[in-house]
Amino acid sequence: MRHRAEPRTLARLSGTFEGYVASLLVNNAGLVVLATVAIEDGPPVVLTTLLAGWCLLNIAIGATVFVVVARSRIRQLAEWVELGFVEHHAPKYGRPPETIEEHRAQQLQE
Repeated sequence: MRHRAEPRTLARLSGTFEGYVASLLVNNAGLVVLATVAIEDGPPVVLTTLLAGWCLLNIAIGATVFVVVARSRIRQLAEWVELGFVEHHAPKYGRPPETIEEHRAQQLQE
């Protein structure tokens, strides 16, 4: 939340952003399974409560990350486009730029 207005900082979440979305889906499915098991006279109430709390906490964290990144992408579209251009065209492995796009991406990176 602290860096919600800083696309460069949020862009570092790109690799893990998919993980947060997957966490949302898995924990939602976990809650459904837990509710089904609890209805069928399953585990003790304490265990059910702890597991439900764990799932809800993970859902809250994943939803927060999803909303913050989505809001940033909508409100600061130009900066995200620039970051995408740099990520796509920047020279890799320390080699010098070979094309105009690579040279421009390197300048934007600095």
